[in-house]
Amino acid sequence: KVVKVKVKEGKTQPPKRYTEGQLITLMKTAGKYLENEELEKVLKKTEGLGTEATRAGIITMLKDRKYIDVQKNQVYATDKGKVLITAIGDKILASPEMTAKWEQRLAEIGEGTASPATFMEQTKKLSAKIIEDAVEMSEKWDFTGLHVESIERKGSKFTTGKKVGNCKKCDGDVIDKSTFYGCSNYNTTQCDFTISKKILSKTISQKNMTKLLKGEKTDLIKGFKKGEKTFDAKLEWKDNKINFVFEN
Repeated sequence: KVVKVKVKEGKTQPPKRYTEGQLITLMKTAGKYLENEELEKVLKKTEGLGTEATRAGIITMLKDRKYIDVQKNQVYATDKGKVLITAIGDKILASPEMTAKWEQRLAEIGEGTASPATFMEQTKKLSAKIIEDAVEMSEKWDFTGLHVESIERKGSKFTTGKKVGNCKKCDGDVIDKSTFYGCSNYNTTQCDFTISKKILSKTISQKNMTKLLKGEKTDLIKGFKKGEKTFDAKLEWKDNKINFVFEN
């Protein structure tokens, strides 16, 4: 029997931001977050992620590459850092468990109980899987609210994340997602509008994609390849698809 109920109003507080020192401690104790006790022991034995000599350097590298910003000894993820976090997600590349497995296997190789060649072959397969995962995940990336225009690879002609026009399905923003152009509303409305950045071996520039999405013809693009044939053409969006336009 309930005699009395009292509602108490309050506010939750977000966790305090980490300091640089706490990040290093987290790297050292990463093993305690693993469910596998054997792998936890491996990371504990190797003192977590990195080594005593490299951990501080890793933090410095993150600052130098603008992934984190330290203000009054508190660590903040920059927009560039948030893009990386979103892109990697919870896949194996960011897994302390995988680090533990590598450490375990390297120790076995050192003891002569595991094959270096087998380890290298497994590493090659893992690398291929990581790339496949990245391509698959790129279709679901949502960088809404992040200043991605300022994040540009040096030497690249393209700025990943830049808006190039409006979606032909839902009028949302079409974003340059490195290997293709896709609607930014994928995560919210499941809009699956995408256009490959490469068509018949030719890369479609952001400028030409903007023209396509406006209903205009692109500039003349030379060198399309179909089988053994090479041809030049413009592109236009018509009848809900991209069409080749040949000059007379």
